Amino acid sequence: MEVQKGDRVMVNVAPFIGSVLRGNELIPCEVIDADELRALVRTEPPYREVTLWVLSSWIEEHPRRKQELLASLDA
Repeated sequence: MEVQKGDRVMVNVAPFIGSVLRGNELIPCEVIDADELRALVRTEPPYREVTLWVLSSWIEEHPRRKQELLASLDA
């Protein structure tokens, strides 16, 4: 999945707990940086702030950009 800086995504819990198996929980994150294979994500509340490089395969929900989120709040 292609993501860009500023995207809001849901990341599987597995890379945060060091597991190779997918978990059932998704963690809301903001993309801080990204390349073709991975993304640097920072967790959002209510989770404690953690910044972590994750493979893009761990990102499970389509990105929402800040502009889209702000526009949806104004509507």
